[in-house]
Amino acid sequence: MVAYWRQAGLSYIRFSSICATALRAAMKPQLKAEAMKAAESSVKVYTAKVAT
Repeated sequence: MVAYWRQAGLSYIRFSSICATALRAAMKPQLKAEAMKAAESSVKVYTAKVAT
């Protein structure tokens, strides 16, 4: 059985992102601000030092 999001040609990550965006848009204003804050993410990138 193939999932309907796969039949539509979406990856699970893209499908999940669309659902999260729709859910945040439907929220009440006081909860929406809190959800938008939680949706922000930060990524730290570390580069490995090569020992010579």
